[in-house]
Amino acid sequence: MRKSEREVVNFQEKMQILMRCGSMTLAFHEEGGPYLVPLNFGAEEENGSLVLYFHCALEGKKLELLKQNNEVGFCAYTMLRVFNKGVAPCGYTTDYESVSGKGKAEIVTEPEKRLHGLKVLMAHYTDETFSDEMFSAKALAITTVVKVTVDEWTGKRLVRKDIP
Repeated sequence: MRKSEREVVNFQEKMQILMRCGSMTLAFHEEGGPYLVPLNFGAEEENGSLVLYFHCALEGKKLELLKQNNEVGFCAYTMLRVFNKGVAPCGYTTDYESVSGKGKAEIVTEPEKRLHGLKVLMAHYTDETFSDEMFSAKALAITTVVKVTVDEWTGKRLVRKDIP
């Protein structure tokens, strides 16, 4: 990272940044260039590594690309504020937090692991707790759960306290 003073290296700090992000963009390999999709996600630590979950329909471009190549990239960020620290428009800047990385995606097929992934996803957006029985069999039948085991990721933060 070029500006190392902005790098966040602590796993738990990076996780906190990630969990403050409302969505993420996932990048798939496609002939001719990357294919990027914004999506909702869940995240947890598993055996010292970051694991991401997302859900989608039973078919579609994401799954087609995933079956061709399961290596994916991701990025999530939150803009904390926008302000003018000089003469507009070049004086405008932002304070932000972000994480990005790459890993390997796999379709989750075991019923209990699918439910676990969906619960992790839901925990990102609500404090409500869901039992297995609360997930509709009809909805589960038309839902694909994807798990991304992250190989590497970085965190970055810029928060200026001295500028109003």
